[in-house]
Amino acid sequence: MTIDPERGSAAVNAAPPAAADTSFKVWQCILCGFIYEEAAGLPDEGIPPGTRWADVPEDWVCPECSAVKADFEMIEI
Repeated sequence: MTIDPERGSAAVNAAPPAAADTSFKVWQCILCGFIYEEAAGLPDEGIPPGTRWADVPEDWVCPECSAVKADFEMIEI
């Protein structure tokens, strides 16, 4: 807490707002190596850029080998 000299009253220092997690992840099919990038999405398949992996429909399958979402792992780039 600080004193505001112009107002003569105490002011509470508010913490800066927490930054939203804007880092996008990359997921790779363990069967064929296909890469899904959250930042890019798959517009041709109806998945817009910026779509998080958790928001990709559960019935979506790999466009290369038809693997299910459970067959993808997050990878570090």
